Amino acid sequence: MEQPGGVRLPRLSRSATRRKAENPGWNNLLAQAVFAGFLALAMAGPWMTSVGGFMMSQYRTIGYLALFIVALVSVRPWQQPQRLLAIPWPIAAALLYCLLSIFWGLSFEDGLRKIALTAIIVWSLFALIREIGAERTVAILRVVMFIVLFCNYFVVLLAPDVGVRPNAIAIWDGPWRGVMGQKNWAGFACAITVLLCVFDAKRVPIALRIGGGIAAGLFLIFTDSATSMGMCLFALFFGGLFYLHSARLGRARLAAPGWAWAPLAVFAILFITMAVNPQPYFELISDPEAFTGRTQIWAALIKLYVDQPLTGVGFGSIWDIGDTRAISQYASGWIIEQSEGHNGYLDLLVQIGAPGTLLVLFATLVWPLERLLRGGDHPARTLGAALMIFCLGHNFTETTLFDRDTVGQVTIMIAIALIWSVTAIAIPAQKPQSPPSPSHAKRKRRRIRASAE
Repeated sequence: MEQPGGVRLPRLSRSATRRKAENPGWNNLLAQAVFAGFLALAMAGPWMTSVGGFMMSQYRTIGYLALFIVALVSVRPWQQPQRLLAIPWPIAAALLYCLLSIFWGLSFEDGLRKIALTAIIVWSLFALIREIGAERTVAILRVVMFIVLFCNYFVVLLAPDVGVRPNAIAIWDGPWRGVMGQKNWAGFACAITVLLCVFDAKRVPIALRIGGGIAAGLFLIFTDSATSMGMCLFALFFGGLFYLHSARLGRARLAAPGWAWAPLAVFAILFITMAVNPQPYFELISDPEAFTGRTQIWAALIKLYVDQPLTGVGFGSIWDIGDTRAISQYASGWIIEQSEGHNGYLDLLVQIGAPGTLLVLFATLVWPLERLLRGGDHPARTLGAALMIFCLGHNFTETTLFDRDTVGQVTIMIAIALIWSVTAIAIPAQKPQSPPSPSHAKRKRRRIRASAE
């Protein structure tokens, strides 16, 4: 039944349509522990990579494989094999396209290793979040981020030569990086903590929300991470508007889901025009010092994209693959020594071409946004929307989208899994039953009297 004004029926939250276990079983508790383990490894990843080198990277990979096996156990596929189908179809299609691209890539082995780790992380997060539910997912994420924030402060205040920069003797000697090894990732973690203190936090004591938000915001400022600060403010603004609009409309549809395709159209136009005539884009990034030198990397990536705009060079064929890396033909010096292009969209364009990148954007932007616009009333919707927008914006200066276990990739997959979990299945329309007519009631009374006689 339609509501006044032609609004479609509200949609029920997935979490509202399934029984919530007051006393979770062993598998749910195991899933919660594994989810916390994935978060811990992801947050420790920047430090482990920068400090530990190759061996620490190997240990991290082994850790993910062990957690993946335990995650498989926690979802109990021997009872219901369909639980293995945990990834929504748009994400699965994007992963499959990335897998296919390694067959024309420059390094099949490296590409397979990178897409395998990416797929393991994605499947595990979706499967675990479906098992433990949105409420516990947000609670665990918040606890982990508070612990990371505490560790960052601890290292900055007590060991500035580690938490600030080498040989630093005081906290004012440089931008803060805490335990995460790099200021931009410390800034990312602090921005996520701020969002967790603002959205879907009514169950958190108000003093902890305010204190945690101020502490995270202060650390974010001292990281001097411009991207994280700017995108945190934008995500707060976007999340606030989304919350107010949702509160006004209740569970009703927020807007026509077709509007979710508008951002993809903008990206498509940018990708096509860049392939046809890249000169205007080169002019936009002509200053070699802008964005702390990132423009020099972007110029090389655009040249590479223009040469292979449809197929790309294959997933995982740009960085960290030795002398065969494709970027070596378009740049030299410090640029080819980078581990990323500092722009997730350009990195994807070069690896899987415009069609593949648009598929990834459909899976990570259009499809979740469609679900958000369809309505619902779960508070995690607003948090998921804010996290998704923050991560997508962060990819304009850092590469995390579909990039293995980076903090940004883990966060956006959590955001999309939350959106998928708490957005709804439509309530089937039912026609209102009209009251029986007087003649019908009279005939019914006669039949009753006749049967009694």
